[in-house]
Amino acid sequence: MSAKQILKTLVPSSAREKLRRTQQLLRDRNSEQIQYRRFIRWISMGNSTDAPRIETRLEFDVHRLEKGLSHQNLRLGFGKSVLREIGMRMTWLEKADVDYMHNSLYLEALSALHEYQTRHEEAGFDLTPIKALLPLHIWDGALSYQADDEHHAGSFVMQASCKSDNFDKGFVDLAEGRYSVREYSDEPVAQETLDAVYAAAMKTPSVCNRQASRIHQISDPTVIEKALKIQGGFTGYKIPPVLLFVTSDIRAFMNGDERNEPFVDGGLFSMSLLYALEAYGLAACPLNAMFTLSTDAATRKLLDIPEWELPVMYIAVGHFPESVPVCASIRKKPEEILTIIK
Repeated sequence: MSAKQILKTLVPSSAREKLRRTQQLLRDRNSEQIQYRRFIRWISMGNSTDAPRIETRLEFDVHRLEKGLSHQNLRLGFGKSVLREIGMRMTWLEKADVDYMHNSLYLEALSALHEYQTRHEEAGFDLTPIKALLPLHIWDGALSYQADDEHHAGSFVMQASCKSDNFDKGFVDLAEGRYSVREYSDEPVAQETLDAVYAAAMKTPSVCNRQASRIHQISDPTVIEKALKIQGGFTGYKIPPVLLFVTSDIRAFMNGDERNEPFVDGGLFSMSLLYALEAYGLAACPLNAMFTLSTDAATRKLLDIPEWELPVMYIAVGHFPESVPVCASIRKKPEEILTIIK
């Protein structure tokens, strides 16, 4: 009889199971700490000076500028702190990337700044105090910049008429035509349409087909307003007709090794929802649910979210207005993100 077999005869099964769980808990905690240290080591900090992490911060601020430009009622003179950040990051990127004038993100920033300048000049707004927020060569470079289709950032006006045949489009055309829309018509969203969207999203793959994703549909404008106030990322826009809150049921998972899977499966499910909403001609915008402990608790209390569900994201939903400005939000080329392992 082996030592392992002898041990089994001497140690009760309950004690062995308790030991196994303790060992698993220690492994899980060690894995979490290693993942956290790796994450903190490589995230983009405010003082990061290497090109990829400068680009992260620059992209974040350019998109903030785009969102301001995509308001139906442009607030003239907006974004002073954002413009200051953009100027600083562009200056840092000039030092970190010797070929910065061919850097797609640098050109994206110039394009967004160009639209900011042009639209304010067209409105007769005095840009003198704004100009002082950016280095002169960046201000002048943006003023004279002529973006091509590939590097056109900022915003553009989308017509609702271009969505009338969405249900008949192929997937590639549907995906390429989907943009985040933050302003909606007053037309109510039919429940039968939402039900059809949910049914389509149920084909989303999940780990071992456990289907942990959950949808909390909110239509009460008072509750939507309170939820978005806690979320904090939808300021300056009217309340959407419908707000979806996507969560993952932790009870669908079986050990600490699966601790990231609720967000993987929830993210896949949320993207299916967004494509289904687009197919059925509804406008939508995903909104993060990166809650602190206090905002998590406030959201759970407001929406009666059980402890065993993890927040994944909100999705604002409504009908397209006749025309609506949206962020251009240019995308990287596939070759910029592709690594072929031979």
